[in-house]
Amino acid sequence: MPKISAPTVGAHREAQRAALLRAAEDLLKETGLSAVSPRSVSERAGLSRSSFYDYFPSKDDLIVAIAIEAFDRWNQELYDAMKPVDPGLPRLRALIDATMQMTADGDHRVASSLRQAELSPTQFEHLMALHDMLLRPVAEVLAELGVPERFVYLAQGALMSGVQLVQRGVDPAQTADDVFVVLTAGLPEA
Repeated sequence: MPKISAPTVGAHREAQRAALLRAAEDLLKETGLSAVSPRSVSERAGLSRSSFYDYFPSKDDLIVAIAIEAFDRWNQELYDAMKPVDPGLPRLRALIDATMQMTADGDHRVASSLRQAELSPTQFEHLMALHDMLLRPVAEVLAELGVPERFVYLAQGALMSGVQLVQRGVDPAQTADDVFVVLTAGLPEA
């Protein structure tokens, strides 16, 4: 029986899986999706290549697991930023500020890399369903403001445009200001 490095087999398996996920996410951030393979991830995690398949039947399964963790973390950070803020426009502003700062900090790099993944149709559908959960904080803030639900995708589009600007080196604070103006007052006059 192989040695375990935790108090229980369950805890050991959880730690091994987490190590693989961390290794894969680090590779994604550093080098991009092309660097993520069962071999490279296993080596980075300090595990045998065969161990990879004990936790993930395929690279696609690993990619979706990375997405689940990244999306959960992203949403939690947004909720943490919005929690102490009054509902309405202050909470919208907190959402925008947090989104732009998290992007500047590199938190969106994983999502950008994952977009390049050529997943099986089933896994792609699963990933798209996960991506929809990123709309939840936006939908909740807009509902607090009494904005009809059909505007959620438009607001998310403005946020994602801001994310792209920040990824291209535009100041996150200025971008947050601009996104807030667009969402609350429309396009400014020249």
